[in-house]
This record gives sequence, C-alpha cells and structure tokens, in this order.
Amino acid sequence: MKKLLISLLVILCATTAQAQLLWRITGGNCYKPSYLFGTIHLETASYIDSVPGLNEVIGCVDAIYGEVVQDEIMSKNVISKVLKESLAPADSTIDRLLTPEEYKMVDGVVKSYMMGIIGLDRLSKLKPMAIVMQLEAMQMAKYFPDFKSLAGGGIDMAVQSRGSELGKYVGGFETVEQQLSIAYGSTLQEQARALVEMCSKDKEFAENNRRLCDLYHSQDLKALEQHLFDPEKGMSSESIERISYSRNRKWMDKIVATLPVQSMLIVVGAAHLVGDQGLIELLRSRGYVVEAVDAP
Repeated sequence: MKKLLISLLVILCATTAQAQLLWRITGGNCYKPSYLFGTIHLETASYIDSVPGLNEVIGCVDAIYGEVVQDEIMSKNVISKVLKESLAPADSTIDRLLTPEEYKMVDGVVKSYMMGIIGLDRLSKLKPMAIVMQLEAMQMAKYFPDFKSLAGGGIDMAVQSRGSELGKYVGGFETVEQQLSIAYGSTLQEQARALVEMCSKDKEFAENNRRLCDLYHSQDLKALEQHLFDPEKGMSSESIERISYSRNRKWMDKIVATLPVQSMLIVVGAAHLVGDQGLIELLRSRGYVVEAVDAP
C-alpha cells in the first residue's frame, strides 16, 4: 500500500529545451499527428498557457480524450454514486477499523488540516480511502493555491472545456464507476492501513507531494518518472500495475482504433505516460513515433 495515496492524484512532465508534458504521435497508421499531455489533476486552467504548444494543439486536433469525460462527473446521478461509494458499511465505520491509539493519531492529523474545526468523528461514516483522498486533496492544495474545489475542476476539465467550445469531440477512456472501483478496490482493512500510514508519516508525505509538484512545474518528465518509481519514495510495483499499467493497456485499444481516423489529444495523469508500460512506450512498441514537442 506504500505511497498508494500519491498515485490517486497523480500526475506529470519538459526540460527547457522540450515541452515534455506534451508529446507528438506520428507514423504508423496515424490519420495526422496526435498528442499526449500529462497532468496533475489539481493543476488549474491557467497552467495550459505554461505548456508550449498546448493551446495550438487543442485548436488543431479533432478530438480530446481524458481519463473520464469531466462534465459527467458533476451530474447529480454521478455525484450520488460517488457519495454512496464513499460511505462505509454501518458495521465497519472508522472507529471499528482503527485501534484507540491509531484513532487518536489520525484524529490529530485530520484536525490539523481542518483548523481544529472538524475531527475524525465528523468523518466516521466515510470509508478510510475517502478520508485519505480528502486529506490528500487538502495537502496538495497548498502547492496549487489557485485550485478552488473539485467541483470547479482542474486542468483536465479545462482542456476538455476549451476543446468543446471549439467544437471538438470529447471522450473518455473510463466511466466514473470504473474509476471508483479503482479508488475503492482494496479492502476496508487495507484502506485503514493506508490512512494510518499517511497520518503517521504526515510530514514525509507532505514533502513527497511538494517534490512531485516542484518536478511537475519544472516540466521534467524524466525526473518525475525516477521519483514515482523510487522504491523508497514512489509507488510499489503492485500499485503501479493496478493504478497505471493495467489501465494503460486497456486504453490502448481505443487509442489505436482512433489514430487512423481522428487526430486526438490524450489528456491523462502524467504517471500514465512514463515507464516501460506507459503510454509513450506502448505506442512506440506498436510502431508509432512519439517525441516531445519542441518548445518555441
């Protein structure tokens, strides 16, 4: 479970010579050039202008694909499903999953993020992973001060919205239900252990997230990859497989089916771009040319 928390929000990528957040896909049976763009989901719309060539790409492609269609997330039906999935069974509330010592420790961390106003007792009906995500979002928000709320959307939603305004087709690789099954796919006991680990190493996790954000803003994809896959600081091999690689392989079916008929901009967490089963290498293995877009 180590560093599973980081990957839930993840993530990433250009050096000063190349815009490594933005990659061009050519060759193979491409209809015309398509593109990959890596994000951190809490980054805001304004960062679009900081990625060389991204606005031009949004304007020239036929379609924009994200992990999900962001507009669907805010529908009443989906919000209801998210809330329902985040609730723990009545016989497995947080006080039943933690020891008294663990409960006291986690409660202290929750209060530190909630300015002492809200404690763990107010979150007792939530699954441990829902509490993890609440704390993670609040922790990461320190490094993205312009991010207002999940309802306001981040850079993923902003790119899709700009594309939609320009008449581009907007699609998703997954449904919200599929993403919920990933987020809550572990047992309640495993989720509780992840929550305890996060809170017991609060400063370490905060520093790790700060480092991730700094690397993202430096647009250094290679350094981000090394950080994510660091056996001490990054995701475990099991987490990488479940949260990133297995999903990448499923997405490739839609990607390779679309490339011959549409030019597409693929906007996903940057962790999906890197590694030997990241989208960049998976596309190259299929005979496509994938290269960083040169900065103007």
